[in-house]
This record gives sequence, structure tokens and C-alpha cells, in this order.
Amino acid sequence: MKYQKGQSGNPDGRPKGTYTKVSSKQREFLREFILDNKEKFETEIGKLEGKEFLQLYLSLMQYILPKPATAELKEVPKLEEFIAMTPEERQIAMEEIRESINKEKAKL
Repeated sequence: MKYQKGQSGNPDGRPKGTYTKVSSKQREFLREFILDNKEKFETEIGKLEGKEFLQLYLSLMQYILPKPATAELKEVPKLEEFIAMTPEERQIAMEEIRESINKEKAKL
């Protein structure tokens, strides 16, 4: 039987959070690549300082932290603002992030 335009053979679709076969293979490839090059990655990161280190750190955080719901979004300092903070202000910002992560982990 032919489907009507805009209809699917599976109206519920793929369950949320599941990956296609291709993306699963890509994730596995990247996982193995990262694990096989862990020491080199750590060495290269160790060479970074200042703004370069912070940019990498903040860009990697998006892959670690769960994405907050729109209602949960707080104003996050931009990289320039973060760099301009005093060490004490940065420490407070990092503690707030850690607390947020721990709360999210507790929900899981």
C-alpha cells in the first residue's frame, strides 16, 4: 500500500536518543581514534596556554555537559568575559558549572 504524502510507515519514528547505523559507526570510529591517540592528545593539550587552552577547554565542554532546557539556561560568560575575570571570579564560575553538572548527574 502506498503512503499518503507526509505520512510515514512508522508514525512514531526512531526513538529519541537512538542513532542511525551510520552515526553509530562514526561514533565508534571516533571513539577508537581518540582512545588510540590519547597520549598524543594529552601532550598537545599540555603545550597550550592562555586563551588557546581556554578556547579548547570551553569548546570541549559542550560534549561533556548535558544540554540544558531553555528554561534552565543561565547567562554564560563569553570567552572574552571569562578571560577578563579575576582568578577568583573564574574559580566561582567553574564551581557553579561543577554544581550544575553534579545536579544533572544526580537526575540521571
